[in-house]
Amino acid sequence: MNLALREALTELEREKGIKKEVLLEIIEKAIEKAYKNNYEMENVEVIVDKNHGEITIYQLLKVVEEVENEGEEITLEEAKKISSKAQIGDIIKKKINPKKEFKRIAAQTAKQVIKQSIREIEKEKLYQTYSTLEGKITTAEVLKVTPEYADIRIGKLETKLPAKEWIPGEKMYNGDIIKVYIKSVQKTTKGPKILVSRSVPEFVEELFKMNIPEIEDGIVKIKKIYREPGVRSKVAVYSEDPKVDAIGACIGENGMRIAQILEDLKNLEKIDVIKWSDDIEELIRNALAPAQVVEIKLDKKEKFALVHVPENQLSLAIGKGGQNARAAAKITGWKIDIHTV
Repeated sequence: MNLALREALTELEREKGIKKEVLLEIIEKAIEKAYKNNYEMENVEVIVDKNHGEITIYQLLKVVEEVENEGEEITLEEAKKISSKAQIGDIIKKKINPKKEFKRIAAQTAKQVIKQSIREIEKEKLYQTYSTLEGKITTAEVLKVTPEYADIRIGKLETKLPAKEWIPGEKMYNGDIIKVYIKSVQKTTKGPKILVSRSVPEFVEELFKMNIPEIEDGIVKIKKIYREPGVRSKVAVYSEDPKVDAIGACIGENGMRIAQILEDLKNLEKIDVIKWSDDIEELIRNALAPAQVVEIKLDKKEKFALVHVPENQLSLAIGKGGQNARAAAKITGWKIDIHTV
């Protein structure tokens, strides 16, 4: 029953990277199942010759002294005709010559299995490839823009960037090349599905890693980050090496590194890089920068800080719409009440 599989399998192995052995095993199982369903025979085995594509079907029979079940047993005398080494208790493979109509069924089954297997294996390979991007930033091309979402393409896959995941105030156009944060890669029946965002805090964090080698190398660490997308991000950093200026490393020479990050954010939000400290009073001072702090009174039990600033610094400390004070509270984890001296 030659189905001319050899050339097809060789081509698939070359073009799709799918090993012949993998497909042959799947085809064998599929034809075996088809035969069982058509002839209600459970004790069968299908073998596909990997060199010639020849399909052979065997009936598995147990060698016994006296046959009680003809469909499952064979006498030693008959078994010896198949294999001279047959003994009582052995399982003998008796070749079956299937009916003509089953040859067509087997051919159709093999064809369907190959197509389905290719789809499943390609989906799995795509998932394995894209799942490595989870939690990272990648580049995407904008294909179509609507008020609700933007259709984007990442490599071979297309997905949607919902408007709620944009940076507030940004505009997109067909053909734009943008950076997106991969929130997750999910398996679905249609293949891998990518969930992306430009508004999550992790997007800013990954931009820092991309543009600042000291963070990627672990010399400088981001201890905490707070982001109001389209408004302000406050990033607290710390250097493991006392010789390395954590803030300076993030800003870069002539502000080049932070400028690149701001450009990726389309200059739609401000970024404050502050020095992390385990001393809460110092951390609060740093978190309220660029405002100058005169005095801080701490209630450690309630994690409450009463902060006094010069009168001309009050609006700076609070920030537009309270954004600076809000970011400082999130970074420190303390309630902060700001008053003038």
